[in-house]
Amino acid sequence: MKLFKGQSLLEFTERFKTDLDCEEYLASLKWEDGYCCRKCGHKKYQVRKDFSRTCNICGDTESPTAGTLFHRLKFGLRKAFFICFEMTTTTKGLSASQVARRYEISRQTAHYFMQKVREAMKSSESHKMNDSV
Repeated sequence: MKLFKGQSLLEFTERFKTDLDCEEYLASLKWEDGYCCRKCGHKKYQVRKDFSRTCNICGDTESPTAGTLFHRLKFGLRKAFFICFEMTTTTKGLSASQVARRYEISRQTAHYFMQKVREAMKSSESHKMNDSV
């Protein structure tokens, strides 16, 4: 995941102070090449307060988290960013129980989200695994 590459914990904490900061960041990544409505293909839109985009023609609204590993989270986006940061920067493994305690979410939710993060990391070009693991 190129999301947090090269950032210290202090830089990360300063950059992502609220869920809205996280949504803004996701929107900038998601639509960096421009917006195109997923329903009708139109390119003109309105930006909402939560950085979602609403098509000017058909009215379809798409959030920055739609179609990402952050879609339909059962906890705050900022917590999810912190979990991703910790998973991508720690040298030791993290258990779902540790994450659940640390971020005050259920163990099952932590496990499910961590699986999604691992899948994203596995498919990411910036985290290719070499040799035997």
